[in-house]
Amino acid sequence: MAFLLSSQIFLMVTFFCPNCWTSIPEETEICPHCGYELKQFGSLTYEDKLLAALHHSVPERRIMAAQILGNRGCEQALPIFLDILQSGESNYFLLRAILMAAIKINSPLRLEVLTQASHHDSLLVKKLASEMLTQLNNNQAPQKWDRNTG
Repeated sequence: MAFLLSSQIFLMVTFFCPNCWTSIPEETEICPHCGYELKQFGSLTYEDKLLAALHHSVPERRIMAAQILGNRGCEQALPIFLDILQSGESNYFLLRAILMAAIKINSPLRLEVLTQASHHDSLLVKKLASEMLTQLNNNQAPQKWDRNTG
């Protein structure tokens, strides 16, 4: 968000600690909430940053991270996807992004993710996971069009 004041533009940017996802001031070097040294984040790989973003406090960031991890075929994401499914997460759009990412990752663990999701409390999640398991069992490519958004 930006606003104009006396011909100057001020951006309203929120900064987060990449370890605990608490809002922090821009100049912070060590998170006052968890003690994380923010300079360490710069040395992480792109995928490690995406894996950390799966716990971001802004839901859309979590969804975007899941989508990118799936597109990159990141096997390290699958145990985290499983943890999120088992955590009681109820955000359908995040869970859908996780399932759509998991099916793209060529690893035996993706079956465990989809099987776990096929027993989820949400009927939509359960149905999507079951359809994906059927596709994998029949050696079918996942559908390109997502008809599970409503």
